[in-house]
Amino acid sequence: MTEALMFIGGLVLIVAASELFTNAVEWLGFRLKLASGATGSLLAALGTSLPETFVPVVALISQQPSATSVASGAVLGSPFLLLGLGVAVTGLAVVLRRRDPRLHLDRSQARRDLGVFIGAFSLVLIAIVLPRPVRIVLGICLLAAYGLYVRATLRGGGPSEEMPEPLHLLRRRHGEPPTWAVVLQLLVSVGMLVVGSNLFVSALNDTASALHADPLTLALIVVPVATELPETFNSVLWVRSGDDGLAFGNVAGSAAFQSCVLGFVGLTFTPWRPGFNGVLGGLLTLGVAIALLLLLRNGSARGRWLLLAGIPWVAYVIAQIASGGHLGG
Repeated sequence: MTEALMFIGGLVLIVAASELFTNAVEWLGFRLKLASGATGSLLAALGTSLPETFVPVVALISQQPSATSVASGAVLGSPFLLLGLGVAVTGLAVVLRRRDPRLHLDRSQARRDLGVFIGAFSLVLIAIVLPRPVRIVLGICLLAAYGLYVRATLRGGGPSEEMPEPLHLLRRRHGEPPTWAVVLQLLVSVGMLVVGSNLFVSALNDTASALHADPLTLALIVVPVATELPETFNSVLWVRSGDDGLAFGNVAGSAAFQSCVLGFVGLTFTPWRPGFNGVLGGLLTLGVAIALLLLLRNGSARGRWLLLAGIPWVAYVIAQIASGGHLGG
């Protein structure tokens, strides 16, 4: 009963916070004169990546017995769910948008976001067989790569001219809201996202513990399901409002952040030996990212093709459940 209440409470908080967050981010991007792709790939991605960033960091600091598994799962599992299930849900939202069943992006946005992810994530996987000193150097290189990615994203595209819908915090006020109100709503929504995700994770952790699930399997599948909900909900909301650049940027930008910043955490602060389950999940993620890059090379794709991105993740989860979390034997 307690787990059910935590699950429902966390989900309600995440949904409400996602609406507040997307609205505040749109206004912040408008005030900063950012292109929609930059708003989604940077501002939205950084904000919604907080839960999955906190989970491994807190686990490592507290020196929990499963800290290494949690960190490895965050690095490999979060982008797997985002580029798999997250893109599939975004594709479903596009399919249900009857007026236009295609996702439309700036071609440079897809190449930039997915290109950075593929390069950084490939290094993360290669580092599994490298000695610790080399891994630390690679981790620092990942942080530098993210800095270059931020610079390139800020330079790409022109500012959005369309004014967002009224700020929820000042719903009855017409015109542009003051900066303090935008920042306040953004901070409140991020706080709600963190609290809601933690409630959700705790409920899933308790359930998984009762079922005696493998820690790495839990970190690869269960924790990302909760921590990636903000990105997924935000993308659906943006697709509904016709902001495809924001929707895809939120997902792919978060994946780029995770491969670089969480990759740095995994390579630098853990033994970085994720085992067969982790490597398999990582290779599937890389395959999905490459397929998406090819699909979106012209800046447009039908929603039904994006739905296919979820197949590897669903197949992986089913295989893990069927094997009791021991695919590698």
